[in-house]
Amino acid sequence: MDLDRIAPEAAPGIRILPVLHDRVDFGSLVTRLLAVVDPSMVAVELPTTLADAVRTTVNRLPQISAVISEEPGEDAVVWIVAPGDPMVEALRWAAEHGRKTALIDPDIRYRGRHLDPFPDPHAIHELGPESYLEIVHGLAAERTHDDGDDLRERGMAYHLQRAATDADGTVLALVGAVHAIRVAELLSGPTAPPLARQRRSSVLIRNLHPDDLTAVLHDPPLAHAIHEHLRPADLPEEPEFRDTLSRRIELRREGFRIIRGEPPIDEAERAEAVAAWAANNAHRVTRDGDRVIDRAALGGVVWRVAATSWEEQTKSVCSPWQRSSFFDFARRYARIQGLLVPGLYEWAVAARGVGDDNLAWEAFAAARCYPWQSADTEIQTARVDGEMLDLGIRSVRFRRRFFKVKRRLVPVRARPTTDNPAEWLEAFDATGICSYPPEDIVVEDYGRYLKQKAVTILSAENRRSEPFTTSMLDGLDLRETLLRWHEGRVWVTEKGRAPGSAGAVVAIFDEDFDGSGYPYLLSWLGEHAQESDMALYSTDPTRQIVGPGIMRATYGGFMLSYPPGRLYDVWRDPDYLHARSKSDVLVMAAVDYSREKLVVHLAPTPPPERMKAFAARQGKRIVHIPLGSVSPITIRKLRVVHVLAGHDKREIARDYVW
Repeated sequence: MDLDRIAPEAAPGIRILPVLHDRVDFGSLVTRLLAVVDPSMVAVELPTTLADAVRTTVNRLPQISAVISEEPGEDAVVWIVAPGDPMVEALRWAAEHGRKTALIDPDIRYRGRHLDPFPDPHAIHELGPESYLEIVHGLAAERTHDDGDDLRERGMAYHLQRAATDADGTVLALVGAVHAIRVAELLSGPTAPPLARQRRSSVLIRNLHPDDLTAVLHDPPLAHAIHEHLRPADLPEEPEFRDTLSRRIELRREGFRIIRGEPPIDEAERAEAVAAWAANNAHRVTRDGDRVIDRAALGGVVWRVAATSWEEQTKSVCSPWQRSSFFDFARRYARIQGLLVPGLYEWAVAARGVGDDNLAWEAFAAARCYPWQSADTEIQTARVDGEMLDLGIRSVRFRRRFFKVKRRLVPVRARPTTDNPAEWLEAFDATGICSYPPEDIVVEDYGRYLKQKAVTILSAENRRSEPFTTSMLDGLDLRETLLRWHEGRVWVTEKGRAPGSAGAVVAIFDEDFDGSGYPYLLSWLGEHAQESDMALYSTDPTRQIVGPGIMRATYGGFMLSYPPGRLYDVWRDPDYLHARSKSDVLVMAAVDYSREKLVVHLAPTPPPERMKAFAARQGKRIVHIPLGSVSPITIRKLRVVHVLAGHDKREIARDYVW
C-alpha cells in the first residue's frame, strides 16, 4: 500500500483520504489504512454539531442508527450510522483504540445537491486504491464548485488545523472526494472560523427498523453484515448451508397436531446463518493479507441462497441456464448504469426475469439479511422511507407484491409474521379443512383448457386432405395446394373428429416413487356444481405455515373429476392397492370416475402401457399432453395450493397468500 498516493500529507502531521460516503468498499479500505497509519487522531467530514450523537450511535454498533435533526425552514439532516460507512469505520476504530476524534464539517445550510459520477468503488480492488484514487482526483478537479462548497471547505480546513494542534501525532482526515483536494490546498494558508451554526435545537437518535435498511443503505444490508464479520481477526464459523433454510416440523398423518420436531427457523436465525456463510464466501484476500468484501462474489451468495430457498418451497429446479442468465443479465444491467458489479435492484430484476416473482423475493430477502438489527431496542425505533430522504425512486411492480426501489434498493411492504408459527397450527383438525377459492378457479380453468387441448390433438390426428373432386369438404387446404401446385390440382381438407369428449384430467408434475418428496395425500369434494372433485399428493403443508390456520404446499400431481360429489378417498380405495406409484393411483381413479371416453394426462412422460391397457378395458382412451408443451410460468402458479382450517379463514387468507 503506497501511503503517499492514497492519503498524502496535506500539511505537517495531517493526511487526507478522499472517500465516497456510505460505500462498504471504502469502509474496507479505511480499515486497512488505519492499521498502517495508526493515527493519534481521526477527523471526519461530519457536522460539528452532531458530536454527542456520533459518540452514542457509534457505541451502538453493529446496530444501525439514524441521526435526525431538523431546523425550522430547512431540510432535515439525516445520517445513517452503518458499519460499512468509511466515516463510521474510522470513528469506531478510534473508539476501540482510545484515539481522539474530531468532526470538521461546519454546520452550514445545504442549498443544493450534486450528483457526482465517480467510478464504482469496486474498482478499488481491481485497479488498486492508488490508481482508483488518482481517477477520483481527476474527476473531482473537473467539478464546478459553488459558494456553499467554498464555505464548507474553508470551514473544514479551519477545524482540521485546530484538531491537529490537539493531536499527539498524525491526524488522518476522511473528507468527501469532491472536497479533499481543495481542503488540502487551503491547509497551506491561513484559515478563519466559519460563520456556521454552533448547536442544533434538536438532535434525535433513532434505531432503524430492520425492514427499512434497504431503503436507506446504498449497498445491500448483507454487504454491511459481511464487513462487520470481517472486522475481527477470525471469520465466523461457517454453518452448513442447507441448515440455514431448513424448516423441520413433523405432524401426525390423521391430523394437524404437532407431535415432534423443532419449530421453523425464524428470521433472526436465518439472517445470522446467511451472513456468516456469506462472510466466508464473499471476501477476497489482498496482497497484504487483509480480508476485504468482494461485492462481485456477493452476487453468487445471493443467487445460491435465493435459488435453494425457492427450490425447497416450489419443488422446482433452477437450471444451469437460469443461473448463467441471472449473472449475465445483472452484469449487463449494471454496466449500462456505469457500475462494475450489480446490486440489490439488479439482482431482484434478474431473478424475476429468469424465474418468477417468488425467486425475486428470495433474492431480495437474502440480500437484506442483517442479523444485528431489531425493532425492539433500548431507544425508539423509527420507520424511515427513502422517499422521505429524497434519495430517488425507481419502482418495479411484482405480481402480488409491490417493491419501491430507492437507490437501486428495494423496500417492500412486510407480510404478516409470527414469532411462533406453531401457534398458527392450533386451529387445524383433520375434518375442517378447505381450499382457497381463487386457486380453485385457476385449477378449474386450466382443467377445461387441457380438455380442449386434448380434443384438439385428437382432431388434428384424424384430419385428412384429398384432391378436390365433387365436394369442398370442410374447406380449401391452402398449404397442401401450394405444395402440390405443380400437379395442377386443388386440395381440400376434412377436419378430424375426436372419438368423444374429455372427462377427467390428471396432471403429474413430479413423480414420487420413494414417497419422501410429496408425503401429503388428500381427496376432497367440490363444494358446488362448477367445481370438480380432486385427489392430490403434495409436499407437507406444515413446512410452510403462512398464516393463522393457513398453510401452503406444492402439488406433485392431482386429478380432477366432474361432476362433483362422487369421489371416494382414492388413497384408501382397495381397488388401487396394486398401483405402483402415486401417479398410477391418480390415472386409475381418473379412468374409473370419467364419464367421457377421453382421459387427459399431463405429465413429463407418457403413461405406462399398463395404464393404457387399464383404460382400454373400460372402453376409454388416455390422451397424453407433454408437460414441456405448456407454459412453465403457468405451471409454477398452478402447483401452489393453500390449505385453510375452515371457511372462516377465507376472509383473511388474502393477507397471507402470495
